[in-house]
Amino acid sequence: MGYQNISNALAATALAFPFQIPLKKIKIGLSSTPILSGRLETIQLNDNKILINDTYNANVSSMITAIKVLETMPGYKMLVVGDMSELGENTVLYHKMIGNTANFSKIDEVLSIGDISHEISQICNNGQHFSNKATLNKYIKNVLLKKTNITILVKGSRNANMEKTVQYIIKESKKNVNLVA
Repeated sequence: MGYQNISNALAATALAFPFQIPLKKIKIGLSSTPILSGRLETIQLNDNKILINDTYNANVSSMITAIKVLETMPGYKMLVVGDMSELGENTVLYHKMIGNTANFSKIDEVLSIGDISHEISQICNNGQHFSNKATLNKYIKNVLLKKTNITILVKGSRNANMEKTVQYIIKESKKNVNLVA
């Protein structure tokens, strides 16, 4: 997933041409490339509930890509974001930019957690900031129980530890038959 992978696929294809690798083999190679954990990794919770784990890292470009991917997904769309780290002196501005992008997207709800990510949810008409992961996770679980068709995308920089929220959602979906088929 993600438009950035188009240029990666084109580059790989271009490199294969001088070696006269047939397009069929290139297609097979591209389609069998494994998805790395935490990089727009789709996890099917049930037929109508999807979790996208994009917790490997976060920067402005990858956040915009994540928003664009989420916009194309089915059902109620929830973006869960942690802080983007190591962005330098314009960190607050970059978080506000992501907030504007999310606000003008086709995302139903934006949830944030972290020291700076409140800038994202604060700009969004449909945003909400959480001060701790326990409250955030409980909120997500309640929404999952109420929605019959939902896609949740979780993203943040490494030090935001957003993979813990992904693990929580998966664990709870295995415990609760309303979350899993």
